[in-house]
Amino acid sequence: MPNFFTVSIVAEVICFLVAVICLLRARSLVWRSMVLYLLLTCVNEIAGKYIGKRYHNNQWLYNIFIFFEAGFTFTMLANLLGKYVNCKPIIIPGFAIFIVSHIYGLINPGFLSYDYVTCVIMSAMFVLYSLYYYYLLLKDDLYVDLKYSPEFWWVAGTLLFYFGDTGCNIFSKQLETITIGPNKGHLTYLIFKVLNIILYGCWSYAFICKKWLTTTSEV
Repeated sequence: MPNFFTVSIVAEVICFLVAVICLLRARSLVWRSMVLYLLLTCVNEIAGKYIGKRYHNNQWLYNIFIFFEAGFTFTMLANLLGKYVNCKPIIIPGFAIFIVSHIYGLINPGFLSYDYVTCVIMSAMFVLYSLYYYYLLLKDDLYVDLKYSPEFWWVAGTLLFYFGDTGCNIFSKQLETITIGPNKGHLTYLIFKVLNIILYGCWSYAFICKKWLTTTSEV
């Protein structure tokens, strides 16, 4: 029986519950869609655990999920960047590159093998978009209290996670040879546990900030 109470799954479930509490009444459809995305993330992770344990290959499931991951993340980044610039000239080509790359990856090496190349491309684009958002934020004359900015914290989690994800995917073969701890677990697993805690911690705080701003704006 697979262990469903892993660090990553617990972090995802907590973040989903925070999203349900904080975002269901958000005025922005994009922010409300994060509830659906996190629900899909939790279902995918739990199903991946079960399928991997029972059938010893769950990579095809993550090849499907990456479409949802990219779709939701591109949409949110477009929403945030769109407050400062016309981001269509960079978001639409980026999404097109992702689609073409992933379709090719599903053909070669195949649907049952995880598409690392597309994951690296997608993660690198998310890092660049996140850095561009911070550049626009710094240039903007409007004062923003970063401690309570949901956009700032959402992008912070995204930037840190996908920066680490890019490095892990590029050096995956080298990292898989490194084991740590008494159970000789791969270093990659530990890194992703830390990255997931950072991502869902930042996102949860962003959702709380969003709820706080929504509540105070209605007073």
